[in-house]
Amino acid sequence: MKKTLFLIISMLCLLMLAGCGSDKQAAAPAAEKVLRVATSPASPPFELYLKDQNKFTGFDIDLMNDLGKKMGYDKVEFVNVEFQSLLTGLDSKDYDLAVNNFSSTKERREKYAYSEPYAKAAFSIVAKKSSKLTMNDIAGRKVAIKKGASAARVAKALPNAQIIEYPQNESALHAVETGEADFAICGNLTTAYYMTHTDDDNCLTVIGHSDRQDDLVMYANKDNNELIQKLNAALRDYKKSGEYKKLINFYFGDIEKQAEI
Repeated sequence: MKKTLFLIISMLCLLMLAGCGSDKQAAAPAAEKVLRVATSPASPPFELYLKDQNKFTGFDIDLMNDLGKKMGYDKVEFVNVEFQSLLTGLDSKDYDLAVNNFSSTKERREKYAYSEPYAKAAFSIVAKKSSKLTMNDIAGRKVAIKKGASAARVAKALPNAQIIEYPQNESALHAVETGEADFAICGNLTTAYYMTHTDDDNCLTVIGHSDRQDDLVMYANKDNNELIQKLNAALRDYKKSGEYKKLINFYFGDIEKQAEI
């Protein structure tokens, strides 16, 4: 009798343990859907990394967070990458998207899948106020641009310009402040933000704009058209909702008048 009772109790314990295991499996949370987005966060107001807060911020960052939700992702994870390596990282599929106020160029469109335009931007040509230089003085002068940026096309069209490349737009503009360069060419929105928030001595002035306006787009691996289609659908919905206009006004305010966005 004792032996039979022992066997019954043992079987009940095994059944209870099996039941507990089933409950644990059923309660296991589903894997998070994460969209990995690479950016070089040193181009305010589009993207910036706040080291003390370990936080990415800026227009492109907020835009991607909002679009990620609309695309059904639980989280957008930003990856800090040097600007020159942003697009090549898509080749090796290190991340899903590259976002860095990229202009839409023929060369890039041939190599990568790309989104519909989410903004338009022209280029500002900047000089130091005290230099009293004008567009007529550019020939043979030093012109600072961000390395790898589309501003190179504008600079190369200038007569005999001595092009000097810098790692970021901010350092290109700073070069004009210090006299390392006579002019700088940067996106007009970035330039306006820099002059408002960084040019404390108010020593810079915009002497002209490029006639050309560039579409700003996001890039993905050439084979990732499905992701681009989802992104485009989310972007169209976002613009229709009015959220996009609020985001524009928050970051740029009257600055948006400098480009057709």
